[in-house]
Amino acid sequence: MLGLSSLKLTVEQELIHGVSATNDHNNTIRTGTLWSTVAYIITAALLCGWLQFLNFFGTGVAYVVTTSTCMIAIQKSNCYHKEGQEATYQVVFDKVAEINASKESWNIRVKVVMLWKPTYINNPNMVASLDMILIDQEGSRIQATIKKNLIPVFESLFDEGAVREISNFAMASNESEYMLVPHKHKINFYKTTKVRVSNDFVDTVDPYHFISFPDLLARNFDTRVAFGEVVSTDPMRVIVEYGREKRLMNLVAQDLSGTRIAVALWGSFAMKLNTYISQHNNDTAPVIILLRLAKLKIWGGQPQVGNCLFGSRLHINDDMPQILEFKSNLNALDTNVESSSRTSQLNSDTVVANPEDYYLRFQIKNIDEIPDFNEEVGLTIIATIIGFDMDDGWYSFYCRDCSKKVTKNDDDVDAGPFHCDGCGFVSDVFGKIRIVVRVQDESGSSSFVLFERHVKDLIHRGNQWLMDKIAKDQGRQQIPDEFKILLNKKFVFKVQISMFNLQNNYRAYTVHKLTDDERVLAEVTKRSPNHQHDNINDNGTPINKSNKENTNSVHDDNLDVVDLEAVTPSSSTGKRPIEIDANTDSLEWSSSKTCAVRDTLKIPKLEKLD
Repeated sequence: MLGLSSLKLTVEQELIHGVSATNDHNNTIRTGTLWSTVAYIITAALLCGWLQFLNFFGTGVAYVVTTSTCMIAIQKSNCYHKEGQEATYQVVFDKVAEINASKESWNIRVKVVMLWKPTYINNPNMVASLDMILIDQEGSRIQATIKKNLIPVFESLFDEGAVREISNFAMASNESEYMLVPHKHKINFYKTTKVRVSNDFVDTVDPYHFISFPDLLARNFDTRVAFGEVVSTDPMRVIVEYGREKRLMNLVAQDLSGTRIAVALWGSFAMKLNTYISQHNNDTAPVIILLRLAKLKIWGGQPQVGNCLFGSRLHINDDMPQILEFKSNLNALDTNVESSSRTSQLNSDTVVANPEDYYLRFQIKNIDEIPDFNEEVGLTIIATIIGFDMDDGWYSFYCRDCSKKVTKNDDDVDAGPFHCDGCGFVSDVFGKIRIVVRVQDESGSSSFVLFERHVKDLIHRGNQWLMDKIAKDQGRQQIPDEFKILLNKKFVFKVQISMFNLQNNYRAYTVHKLTDDERVLAEVTKRSPNHQHDNINDNGTPINKSNKENTNSVHDDNLDVVDLEAVTPSSSTGKRPIEIDANTDSLEWSSSKTCAVRDTLKIPKLEKLD
């Protein structure tokens, strides 16, 4: 009887989900017609009925139940079609916009928009995963990741532009700092994930989601595609970082309305554009770039578009419909720009950046001069870390769903342990590092704010170590001993006086970059107000440096000041310098000086720090 019941359930499932068979060679799916499916079900049900009748007298009722449930399944299945009994059945697929972590029995039909292989930062030759951007017929996108050990299983099944039916996969959170798609979740493949080839895809959605420059400048930006005409470029910079070279090319792009935005291309993207400009230096045609999976950052208080470390694609004057249409529209505009002048501002030169150039780009000030500024500005400060301001602790918790800062719930014992202004009471949170350090120079003292990236590089520890420290601390906000290596150490800081500081009279200033490299310290010190004052005699004449003891013999050459997003020098000594670039321009912090949580707190689920 159990065997007969199993057979009945099997044929019902085959009807509901479609009669399918997988070819081991090409993973194609074979579908049957409605008539063949009904015949298959009725035959199986009839067999069940006869066997039940022969073995159990009077169990005709079981046959009736078996047959009726099969017919109900036929009615409920998505099989109706105007072609009648010869219509192929239709498998119902879930919408990408609606899938979430509530279950794992999702079934989607998607097209592969982009495909790439990220590598490990410390080992660029080793592939870490296979990543994809998938899109369904309604235009909803989601990122999918195949882990390193599963790449041999699935890699041959995926190509850009291919349509696949995917089921039995995991739904992970998508909360990285730069989300490649706006979906809150991403797909992770299991070893048991099912992938089928499909050609049934209505390709009515443009895979390119272009963002207008006004939206970019207004920071109304979702990481997708940005493109325009290159109207000016800086020389490509070669930046040396611990013996490794990085390349950066800053440029300005313009859309059809004449709106301009800054663009920073790194690595192979910089090389590609630099090479193109060099090879087409005598061309008069406009240079149109299209950057897929672009990301928006805030640099110097202004939006700047750049490429991601992995996944981005750069198209330069390619014969693709989007670029050809842009060129056509550009030619139709009365821009009053002669063709001969289009490439005059495109520079293909290459220069080597000095590590101190970044800090010399900003005004070098003493600490006591910081309050004198009443507008947003970046400053270079030489100071020594003398302590930690623990009024706000060294970490905070954030809501996993909306990433807003949460507060501990001490009032409602029946609610979640934390309260989020956006989501209410929650228990699923993650921690982020924020430390206020006290710094001092010869003129005074101040408070500077360090974030996660600073801390990780300063103490040479990873995300997992920091996460474990937060969990073990249990909300007591006791500074780890490892952080104390920063005390009594002199750094060159690049700090930002933000509008938040000015409007709220908030005297803790965000650090964007810092280093203890001796060469950078020496070069910046030479140009600091204190050093210049010390090198002037009472009568106003310069002091002869050759007679002055303990001075650096660094030549005061004309420096090619570089507007770099990150410049990390190689050390001129045996000691490896600390050189940090946090890219925290867009981060603001609450001005409330709420006391840190002191009592014992059981930390709920924590995710890996960004």
